[in-house]
Amino acid sequence: MPHPDHPICTCEALRRLTRRLTAAYDHHLAPAGLTVGQYSLLVNIGAEALPLSQLARRVATDRTTLTRTLAPLIEAEWVRTTPGKDARQRVVRLTAAGRRKAAAAHAIWQRAQEQIAGALSPALTDQLHDMISDAMVRLRPFVAEN
Repeated sequence: MPHPDHPICTCEALRRLTRRLTAAYDHHLAPAGLTVGQYSLLVNIGAEALPLSQLARRVATDRTTLTRTLAPLIEAEWVRTTPGKDARQRVVRLTAAGRRKAAAAHAIWQRAQEQIAGALSPALTDQLHDMISDAMVRLRPFVAEN
């Protein structure tokens, strides 16, 4: 129960929840050699080549964080970067090994999804997804590029 002098900070409450969810997904994906953030990038890059800026918008992160998360994927040769249409643009694409890695990790990720949905209940999971989608739209004006 929140204390009147110390109201619950929405940001901190959501950060605690995402840290807990991240730990659960990371635990599942560890045998695949991936974190949930890395798996998400592999899936979000998918079959298309994307400019870094477009990928950053897609995953709602800044380019600095995106570059840091991509680094081990590039080192593992699952993702390749190439110059874009001009010297300032970088394009990312999955390699064949990256496509195989994403495909192999999908079943593991699916088990994590099912475990979390079971713990929360399907109804709460659906409500949570709806609230997140609504909040992302409502908060878009407060974020410069996302």
